[in-house]
Amino acid sequence: MEMSGLTPSFALAQAERLKKSVDRDSGWVIRYQLLYGATSFTQVLALGLLGGPLGVVVSTTVWVPLIVALSVYASRQPVAHRGMAATHGIMIGAWAALYGLVLGVGIAFFPSNVTWWLPGAALVSLPGFVAACVTSRRVRT
Repeated sequence: MEMSGLTPSFALAQAERLKKSVDRDSGWVIRYQLLYGATSFTQVLALGLLGGPLGVVVSTTVWVPLIVALSVYASRQPVAHRGMAATHGIMIGAWAALYGLVLGVGIAFFPSNVTWWLPGAALVSLPGFVAACVTSRRVRT
């Protein structure tokens, strides 16, 4: 027995219990990512199909309250699994690139064209959904 009173096997077992507890309590991240993806889909679709000022008003009305709610929700969670920050950063970076691409091309060349905006909205939503799948596998919920 070591001077601290902990054996290596006890310390490893305790570390594994703590990891399982954090993973179990990190299920909120998956819900966050799924809602982020769904909100992205709705926001881009509204912006593209409604176009002009109405599209901006409706998409902003959807986007801003839900992003604020997600941010408050995330800030109130007691734990996040290891790697969550990296996954989140990649999700946001991929989302921003796809959002810029879909909106830039769509507004310039396909205003109010459902054959552009429907798949475009789906593409923009993918980072949230893929991140949720990655997180789900990581925390095994």
